[in-house]
Amino acid sequence: MIKLNFIPEQQRKQRTGIVGEEFGGVPGEVIIGLFVAFAALLILAHTVLAGVFVYKLTAYKLLEVRWNSMAADKKVCDEISDELKVLQGRMNSLRPITAAPNIHWAVFLNELSDSVPKGVWLREILFEKGSMTIYGSSVSKMQTEMVETGNFVATLKEKSSIKASFTGVDIDSIQRRENSAVSIADFTLKAKRK
Repeated sequence: MIKLNFIPEQQRKQRTGIVGEEFGGVPGEVIIGLFVAFAALLILAHTVLAGVFVYKLTAYKLLEVRWNSMAADKKVCDEISDELKVLQGRMNSLRPITAAPNIHWAVFLNELSDSVPKGVWLREILFEKGSMTIYGSSVSKMQTEMVETGNFVATLKEKSSIKASFTGVDIDSIQRRENSAVSIADFTLKAKRK
């Protein structure tokens, strides 16, 4: 580049910067420009990071609202899951009974039902580890509840499905209790699988 300046050196105006002097050969304006650019970069970075923070906070709040709205559905789902586990446990306890060979449960329960005389109630029938337990009560105003229980056991022993599947039916325990108007005998019957 060619500089043409016909004014003598002494008469020329000396150009001074805004800052005045140079620092290490770098004009002051350049140094101030670098500081301004660095400050602008910091402000821009701060603004971008604040925007990202606001975006993430908004996304978090939206997810939190969605999570809270699903809490009721989750509770229902957990209740159904717990109920399913209980039902599966019951089904698992029924598998050995239904898989037991040579026992026709419909016939067995029908004969058991037909054998129950008037005044006898069955409270519970359990089938565990190859034995059946029947809990019941016998009620009589004539104080014949013990005889009724004995007759019930004798009738059960004669039923074909019970003879075919069990070695016999025996009274495990019987206990009499008095009520104001009637006497009651609570009994437990046991039968072993063949």
